[in-house]
Amino acid sequence: MLDEEDLGIRSPLPLPGRLLAVLGRALGGLPIAALSSLARPENLQRLNQAAAIIATTNSFGVGAAILKRLGYLKPVLFFLPMGLARNPLSPWLAPFYRWALNGTRILSISRGEQVSLSRALGAGVPVDYLPFGVDERFWQPGEADDDGYVLSIGNDESRDYATLVAAWRPEYPRLRIVTRLPVPTTAANIEIIRGDWRSQILSDEEILRLYQRARFVVLAIRETLQPSGQSACLQAMACGKAVIFSDIQGLWDRQLMVDGESLLLTRPGDPIDLRRAIEKLLASPASAAKLGQNARQVIDEHLNVRLMARQLASYLESRVHSQS
Repeated sequence: MLDEEDLGIRSPLPLPGRLLAVLGRALGGLPIAALSSLARPENLQRLNQAAAIIATTNSFGVGAAILKRLGYLKPVLFFLPMGLARNPLSPWLAPFYRWALNGTRILSISRGEQVSLSRALGAGVPVDYLPFGVDERFWQPGEADDDGYVLSIGNDESRDYATLVAAWRPEYPRLRIVTRLPVPTTAANIEIIRGDWRSQILSDEEILRLYQRARFVVLAIRETLQPSGQSACLQAMACGKAVIFSDIQGLWDRQLMVDGESLLLTRPGDPIDLRRAIEKLLASPASAAKLGQNARQVIDEHLNVRLMARQLASYLESRVHSQS
């Protein structure tokens, strides 16, 4: 298991690396900086000692795929994309990705992105679905807080706190928002808790307690093909909490994430629709409790880390052995 520092990448990037990153973004998101890092002789030597490589970011996945196509990387390459096709690929970028990713095993953790990528990349680049799971032994139900706050949490660029704030009325209970993003509000019943997973301002144990003690969880997401909010949603569900979630294109599994059964879905960017869902749960704690029970069952039976690990192991064994 290697992270950026193991590959000699320091944060912040030195000036040449920053310039390469800017150039890559200007060209539509090409991972030029990651490609140049992976292509260092010492990194290629280290990576080529493996039987298989699993890339879990878009930059390293596409960068490694390019090196494999050029013959510099020998191991079987598996790539778990995250929002690779959240925007339509440009006419010149789509053929390039089809070339680069040919021969790479793509495992999408979202059925929506699986369909989108399959359409963009064509039949020559198969995309499989790997259900994403959370640690159901850590994310467990607990006792709710007598204070009865509602929780929202998350830092990615698709979080829509403006819509959430617009939906939140003064007579509602306290809304606690955990984020490092700006939140446009001065409302007395909205509390902002500065939290950032990367710097661990809040520990996992503190986040667990926030989930457990909340009435329910609201995750407002802007429309996107990326499975934004996936981890937070599944963590809350594992804690037995009812979740209100935006019905985005990137919703990862519509067979399991069913409106009114395992969670409540609302139209992205629509504060009125979001308010209806909030008031439904505020008015009926029994409905919220039932949704939470159903949510936990979905995690236990389908979307937990142990099931994900078994499916990934089975997938890797079959693919690696078939090429050896």
